[in-house]
Amino acid sequence: MESRGFLGKAGELIVSNEGGIKYESRLPLWLRIFLFPWAFLCIPFVLFYLDSARSVDWADLPVFEVIFATFGFLIFPLCFSGLILWFVLFGASVDLRLDSRSREATLQRKSLFRNNITRYPLAALQIFKVELEADYPTYDAAIVTLRMPDGVKVKIGCFFRDEEAKYWVKQIRKCIDAAS
Repeated sequence: MESRGFLGKAGELIVSNEGGIKYESRLPLWLRIFLFPWAFLCIPFVLFYLDSARSVDWADLPVFEVIFATFGFLIFPLCFSGLILWFVLFGASVDLRLDSRSREATLQRKSLFRNNITRYPLAALQIFKVELEADYPTYDAAIVTLRMPDGVKVKIGCFFRDEEAKYWVKQIRKCIDAAS
């Protein structure tokens, strides 16, 4: 197989050699550290909401203002902060190796608190979806989605042009066909 090397888009890497294909998608530690303080952005909003709740005349309740304040100063900030905190703590880096020699696909998902390694028969791997810029004009890059036998999907979006995505789809198909 021909080696195309580093495609380098947003921390993603795809490489092929005689033994198969390797794909890596990294979630760097510096991004986790940068986002962590933003998880506490909700605190001033919640304190403002609690302070405002004490000054409300509960005998003549302004219903729409209370609903707006509850969503705007309590629910939305808590959801936003929870989403960022989940991403920081549980956002996973992905390593996928398609080894045509051993006829297996190895998927490794790493986060701060867990490291899952799953092995699949390579012949059972599917190219689930190929989304090209030409087919979807709103996309800024091509995306190839692979589906593992247990339903786990891996999105590969490190392609700058549709031709690169088509090339790698052919390489992945060759690797899968060699295992069949």
